[in-house]
Amino acid sequence: MDRKEVYIVASGGGHTGYAKAIAERIIELWGEEVQIVFIIPRNDKWSYWRLKKIKSSNTRVVQVLKPRGPHDPLYKSLGRIVYAFIDAYVKKTYKNVVVTTGSNHSLVVALAACLKKTRVLNMEVVDRIITASTTPRILYKIGFPTILHWQEQKRSYPKGVVVGPIYEKPVYKPFRGGYILVTTGTMGHELLFKKLLETDLENVVIQTGRVNPSYFTRIKKKWRVFRFDPDIDRWIAGADVVVTHQGLTAVNAALAYGKPVIIAYNPGLPRTSTILDSIFLAKKINGVTIDPRKISSKELEELILKARKLRPPKYVDGAYVFVKRILSEFIE
Repeated sequence: MDRKEVYIVASGGGHTGYAKAIAERIIELWGEEVQIVFIIPRNDKWSYWRLKKIKSSNTRVVQVLKPRGPHDPLYKSLGRIVYAFIDAYVKKTYKNVVVTTGSNHSLVVALAACLKKTRVLNMEVVDRIITASTTPRILYKIGFPTILHWQEQKRSYPKGVVVGPIYEKPVYKPFRGGYILVTTGTMGHELLFKKLLETDLENVVIQTGRVNPSYFTRIKKKWRVFRFDPDIDRWIAGADVVVTHQGLTAVNAALAYGKPVIIAYNPGLPRTSTILDSIFLAKKINGVTIDPRKISSKELEELILKARKLRPPKYVDGAYVFVKRILSEFIE
């Protein structure tokens, strides 16, 4: 009998995190019985490294052109949308089911899979609690079953199915390493960085994304600074406090590792969730939201030191519920 296949779109950043979380639960439930195929953007080395760390022989990675980057204007992306769809349709075969994870990359894959008569499961992102993401909303209106993390998301998706927050499994046992971790994703967070440089914080680890680490090291010589680390879980596991932007890392740190979290809203990410979404997400994980445009460096330092006492709540494992109760119906 042919082995079942699940295609999961892993579009970079948190979208890759959702793909990894779902794959981990598939492996937990079915072992080698199900082939997992990750669809990543072309030349996305970060996603490739993250997914290759999954310890299983039943995973593979394929690449499809991503139509639009985080700061690309729409008019420059129109031609790429056509090429991305052709790439997704002509070069890929889809079997059993495709799971999308929220980005515009998911849109071309979902439409290509639909034309090939493959079933598609659509997912909203965890930090869109009040507002809705463009691609999941389009796919929902087309009629694809839609997976949600929070009950509040049903205001945007009345027919969506709430499974609980989907987040990655912990890779390491949590411990208190005595440092503050600041992780800001691919794009970095210059507003936050400027405020941090004005503080007297000492034991700080910073993941800067596209921002050159020398921005910090020439002033804060004792801080540990790097652009990317595919093993970012190692740093999260040992942090006393995690400061991060809106997105999945906040949920991973709080729910997988039990870490106090400060969400530093990044207005430089125009197509992500809003400040109101961030406030609601912080409440969900018993964290704190800050707007770096409206907080002084002294207030930021005091808030980080106080945050050590915060304790995140416990939730049902949304990724496990999704795989066990919903995805299983599509592949068994």
